[in-house]
Amino acid sequence: MVEIRRARFEDMPGVYTCCVHSFRDYILRIGQTPGPMREDYCQALKDHTLFVAVEGERVVGYVLIKDGQGEVMWMDVLAAWPQGTGAGRALMDVCEDYIRAQGKKECRLYTHVEYRRTQGIYLRRGYTIYDRVQEDGFDRYYMKKRLV
Repeated sequence: MVEIRRARFEDMPGVYTCCVHSFRDYILRIGQTPGPMREDYCQALKDHTLFVAVEGERVVGYVLIKDGQGEVMWMDVLAAWPQGTGAGRALMDVCEDYIRAQGKKECRLYTHVEYRRTQGIYLRRGYTIYDRVQEDGFDRYYMKKRLV
C-alpha cells in the first residue's frame, strides 16, 4: 500500500535514490544529466513543497511543487520508481489537489521533448502543450492544465 505524505529530511536518501532510478535511462537519450537529477532536494525541502510516496520505509515516488506567478503553481519534478505501483498517479492527484487548496487555478510543468512516455501521461490527464523552449541546454515542452 502506497502512502502519500509531506517529505521529511529523513526521506532525502530515498528521494535521491528514486530520482536516479527514475531518470537514469534518459541520460543516453538526451545526451546529458536530466534536470531532475541536478535538483538539490534538501534545499527544495526547505524552499518549496515536496510530497513523497512511500511503501513501508521505501520512497517509491515524489513530487516537487513550486510557486508560480498569479494563478499558477508548478509540478516541477514528478518521479516514481518502480513503475506500476500507482505512486505517480497518486502524486499527480495530490499535486493538483494541493494547488487547488492554495487557491491557484493552473498547474504547469515542463518535460523534455524526448520524454514521449511522460508526455502521453500528461496529455491523457488533460495537460496541453503551450510552448517549446530551448532552456539550459534542454529542449523542453511547456504544458499546462486548468484546475477547476
